Amino acid sequence: MEATTLAVVEPQEAVSLLESPLSPAETAELQSCELAIELAGKDRLEKALIIGEKLSAIYNHALFRGADGGCTWEQWLKERLPRLLPEAEGRSTDWGDTRRQLWEQRQLLLSCKLTRGELPARVGVAHQLSALIPRKFARPVGWNPAILDDPDAAQGIAKVWELACQNAERNQRRNGPTAEDVRAAREELRPALEQQGLIRSAPASFQAATAARVEAARQRTVDVTPANAERFKETMAKIRETKAERTAKVEVDHVREQLDAADREQRQTLEQEVRTYNARLHDASKAIHELLGYLQTLSRTHGTQFLDEMRRIDVLGLITVKDDMPRLKEMGQELMAAVRLAQSSEPSTGINVQTVEL
Repeated sequence: MEATTLAVVEPQEAVSLLESPLSPAETAELQSCELAIELAGKDRLEKALIIGEKLSAIYNHALFRGADGGCTWEQWLKERLPRLLPEAEGRSTDWGDTRRQLWEQRQLLLSCKLTRGELPARVGVAHQLSALIPRKFARPVGWNPAILDDPDAAQGIAKVWELACQNAERNQRRNGPTAEDVRAAREELRPALEQQGLIRSAPASFQAATAARVEAARQRTVDVTPANAERFKETMAKIRETKAERTAKVEVDHVREQLDAADREQRQTLEQEVRTYNARLHDASKAIHELLGYLQTLSRTHGTQFLDEMRRIDVLGLITVKDDMPRLKEMGQELMAAVRLAQSSEPSTGINVQTVEL
């Protein structure tokens, strides 16, 4: 099979695009994507996939380049994304890239109609599959959009994922392939994938430099004099003496890291709920203010007795306000129920309160 993943567009065209300003249509698309990211749901996987889908659109359509052009993807991730998602603050660019790649990988696997295994659902697994996402350019240009509409180009990632699923089944893994399963499957198939152009390798210059460093390390020798040998013995003795202390410190650091992670997750949940609650309060306050303002204006211009006449007619047989009082009372009851809930300060019941009164 011919390689379908490379050199679809000349890199120079990409450079020109990245330097050009956004069009009005592109600006509207970017704003739509950013809003979806900001309002992404609470379920962890669902939220990651929504964010990943919109990041994929922003990256692959080069919407990150800014109103005047020239902005890079890394700048957008570092400067703009944290304004949309508080949990992205202080994260490396890998945080956004892995979610983008996870969504792209799932789309590619869906297009191949896999016969076994679930779709990837963890960012660690996504990292091991990233080199298998087909791209438009054969060589790096600072931006390399994915090809998501060519099932033939997705055969590489499909083969690796199917082999990883087979290995996971053989090892009786209940949660599907691990990152190590995927890495092992990828490396097992790498020679055939490279021959077919279905996987990207590190640049030749990088490979050559790495090989040179490894060879130099192999040839390096150490002049062991009696003085060096004595210092070595002293160093090893100190290492053995402090082993227990270092082990304890590692355990303490691990526990502290777990606690910090729980605190960060709690903080993120709180911030998201504050934003949602504030938006609901704002919408409710605005609606009540507009309703009261309308009734006050009606009272000044026609008098409230005008409402009696309004209740006796309808518009096109469809629109009527003859039931305005029951509707107002129901709104008042719901508002008081909201006030009681806001004042209650009770622990979670695990019940959807919207269904309790049904």
